[in-house]
Amino acid sequence: MQSVMRVLGLLLLLLAAPSLAEERAKTVLLFVPEDDTVPATAGFSRNFRQTVQREWRAPVTVNIEYLDMAWFSSPEYERALRDFYVTKYRSRRPDALVVFADATPFLLKLQQELWPEVPLLCILNDDFLAEAVPKSPYLRGNWADLDIPATVKVALQLLPDTRHVVLVLGSSQRELDAWSWVEQEVRSAAPGREFIGLSGLTLEELRQRVRTLPEDSVVFLIGFMRDSKGQNFSGYDVLRLLHADGGSPPIFSVHKTMLGSGIVGGVLLDYELLGRQVARRTLRLLEGEPASSLPPGPFEANEVAFDARELQRWNISESRLPPGSVVLFSQPGLWERHRWLIAGVLGAGLLQAVLIAVLLLERRGRMVAQRLQLAVLDSLPGSVAILNRHGVVLRAHPASVQLEILEGLTAEKLFVPGGSCLETFREAVRTGPPEMAAVAALLQDVLSGRAHEGVVEFRGFTADTWFELRARRLELPEGGAVVSLVDASPRRRAEVDARRARDERAHLERVAAVGELGVSIAHELNQPLAAILTNAEMAQRLLQRTPTDISLLREMLQDIVSDDKRAGEIIRHMRALLKKDEFAFGHHDFNELVRQVLRLVSTDAQLRGVSLTSQLADSPLPVKADGVQLQQVVLNLVVNALDAVGSCPAGERQVWVRTRKLEDRAELLVEDTGPGLSDEVLARLFEPFFTTKSKGLGMGLSISRSILEVHHGRLQAERRPGRGALFRCTLPLG
Repeated sequence: MQSVMRVLGLLLLLLAAPSLAEERAKTVLLFVPEDDTVPATAGFSRNFRQTVQREWRAPVTVNIEYLDMAWFSSPEYERALRDFYVTKYRSRRPDALVVFADATPFLLKLQQELWPEVPLLCILNDDFLAEAVPKSPYLRGNWADLDIPATVKVALQLLPDTRHVVLVLGSSQRELDAWSWVEQEVRSAAPGREFIGLSGLTLEELRQRVRTLPEDSVVFLIGFMRDSKGQNFSGYDVLRLLHADGGSPPIFSVHKTMLGSGIVGGVLLDYELLGRQVARRTLRLLEGEPASSLPPGPFEANEVAFDARELQRWNISESRLPPGSVVLFSQPGLWERHRWLIAGVLGAGLLQAVLIAVLLLERRGRMVAQRLQLAVLDSLPGSVAILNRHGVVLRAHPASVQLEILEGLTAEKLFVPGGSCLETFREAVRTGPPEMAAVAALLQDVLSGRAHEGVVEFRGFTADTWFELRARRLELPEGGAVVSLVDASPRRRAEVDARRARDERAHLERVAAVGELGVSIAHELNQPLAAILTNAEMAQRLLQRTPTDISLLREMLQDIVSDDKRAGEIIRHMRALLKKDEFAFGHHDFNELVRQVLRLVSTDAQLRGVSLTSQLADSPLPVKADGVQLQQVVLNLVVNALDAVGSCPAGERQVWVRTRKLEDRAELLVEDTGPGLSDEVLARLFEPFFTTKSKGLGMGLSISRSILEVHHGRLQAERRPGRGALFRCTLPLG
């Protein structure tokens, strides 16, 4: 059943396809007498096409044929046009034909020859022309009235003193044929006025005649497509020339396209509106309505419109215009032309009052802010000064306790209003300690804008005194900086005491770690010492033989030297770990530091039954650090790992030590197969005095993290996948 329905649906689509294709192929053919350089033709044809394409329910093609009949009007030209269009459209059939004005006689003949059954809508210039269109189901004649009499009457109503009515028309064949009819229209609307006809003239002759017309004349420019010499023009361009001459009388017309270019106005045919109206009637033809059933009569496309500039030029009051008149191009009044100036003048007084009130409030607020600023400055420790961009002190607040920064120089003398703080520090660079160079450089960078803010610490004149100078750039157009000077001695002494205590704890931790390795160290030392003793006894026996085996004796002595160096190296490493010194930064290979620690604990790992595996990076890992301190960190992590696997069954006690390079950092990984780390242990692992060992002090990991922070490194603890713990140590390469 479903297959049958699909077949029926396909058949319906196939049957509907021709109608759909026909709907998409709608074509309208529009013939106009002039080309689109004529404003009236351009406005009509453009709006016709846009309206048809916008309001038709499907795609439609609008072809426009410009016949140029005003400029080329000979019988030979019409025959050539006929041959051209017969050839062009012999095999193409439009759905509707539209012809405008003087192209109608030509297209009536062409329709009968090519498309006798295609509906044709004719748009003519007057009713008697429309009545002359043959009666046929495929023809309809309408007209768009060029209401010349109404325009003449409106002109005489506005200019009642007019005595001469002047008609201007060109010399094309169409204009010559229309002359008598247009003259009759003008004369009938202006009885009692003298008629002056300007036709059959060149353009220059026309301009001269218009300039010499009597003052009580009114000109009616109906069209000017060609002059007597055969030169082609458009009425729009001729109007602009006549108006530009300056001596022409008032000019009226019946074409709205001329409004704004020099005519006063009139009853004007709106060609754009006409194009839209004709397009909507053409759509009825596309829908299948016969042409003979379209409404007869005129299109209402006229508008009584005037140019406000021309009205003002000829002193015509707008109150005298006919009811419903449209006035365009109005000159703006005083308010429109100078609204900003008027608004500024009116608002100046109000603005001045507001500014005075604002200034009074600002003054009051500034005084409150100054009192608040003084209170804040009084509460600040040390001395504070505001400098301009040249380093000169603008304002200063000295400290309550005066300390000697340099010999004979106190903060009160340094921050003297009007004195140059920058020059004082520059002088100190030449005569004072080296730290002054950093202070002067910081001030110079902040004042010049190279730095926004900075801090420098430097030693004072007396022993164990330190000062901190902080400079911050002022975010002001004129620049400057705020400088504060604080006694940093208490903080520095506290830091020294804290570092000393930390070093003491670190030393004790190293001593404890080495003590735990005592058995393995003794075992490690016993091997080279036993070898030395054996080789020495053998050497004695060789010396008693005759002859003495010199080569064998030399080998034994070499072995004694090697074993002695080995024992000395073990003792040296022990002494380095047990030695109590200040930090000594230097360049080291992190791989070598780890390797030395592993040699120290390898025997202890064997005694505990632990498999200690090392995987060190192939290339050196250079670091700038205190080697002993870093070895303490490595030793602590490895010993903790050995302790962690102590409770594991034999064969499962495994510890891995790895190093690798990560971009600009060196990384150490210590992993074990011990019981791992619980959430509580992970949260508190690096707290001082927290330990999971029964006899531990809880300081090893805390000290190790502190050591790494001093070296700009990090120490992290993680759960090892599967079982055990993983400690990750990172250091910057340098």
